[in-house]
Amino acid sequence: MSESPALERPKKKPAAIIVLVLLAISFLVLVFFIAYYLGSSKSDSTNTNATDSSSLSTQGTQNDQQLPQGVNLISDEQGKKLIKSFYRSNRNDARAIGSPKAPVTMVQFSDFSCPMCYQYESTVFPQLKPYIDNGTLRIEFNNLTIFAREYHSDLAAAASIAAAKQGKFWEFLVSATNLAGEEGSGHITWDQQLVTEVAKSAGVGDLERFTQDLNSSETAKIVRQESRHASSAGLSGTPAFFINNYYITGALPAESFLQTIEIALKDTK
Repeated sequence: MSESPALERPKKKPAAIIVLVLLAISFLVLVFFIAYYLGSSKSDSTNTNATDSSSLSTQGTQNDQQLPQGVNLISDEQGKKLIKSFYRSNRNDARAIGSPKAPVTMVQFSDFSCPMCYQYESTVFPQLKPYIDNGTLRIEFNNLTIFAREYHSDLAAAASIAAAKQGKFWEFLVSATNLAGEEGSGHITWDQQLVTEVAKSAGVGDLERFTQDLNSSETAKIVRQESRHASSAGLSGTPAFFINNYYITGALPAESFLQTIEIALKDTK
């Protein structure tokens, strides 16, 4: 009896194999692009939802002009809008100096227990006066009380607002700067007696009203709101300044401020 021939497996055609390989490659390519797209969308979403704080801290770049070291340009529209949110532009603002129509506005953030703030006041501010006097520059002061816990700088901030209500803010600031010079370190620890003495030396006439304004809830609210607004913009140190769309942090040399004002003025023309 003869053996049955072994069954032969059908051979796959080369064309079918090629088709299967191409399908597998296409599938892998499709998976790669889907993963890439999802990752990019997530990254874009994160950037779109970035806070004003990150916008201000990361978008500072130099323009075509040579900026002084330590000066950054805020070039994105979100950052510019944030800067404008600090402008008060009130002719009767006792904590502002210079015309509201000045082409250059400098928004200042200071703490009354900050040594570098006093350094700015004593060495830089006097050199800015010509720009204020000729109508080029307006300065608007804001409190950023980073030393409230250690040195009660929020009390001095409230006292400066109370002095401002009697038209003596800038005199109060000068007196506080002189006191810092006498103290040496500039880290003044404030109490009610000390702020009253500074108010007296600043020429605040009605001390009873000063005390009432100093301790009022309205004044405390202003101090809190200004500090929170500054913190929400990503500011965590003093002094800090916006000069139109330029950002300065720290007590840079006077020449850096003067050059930045000139550049900001040129931008407006």
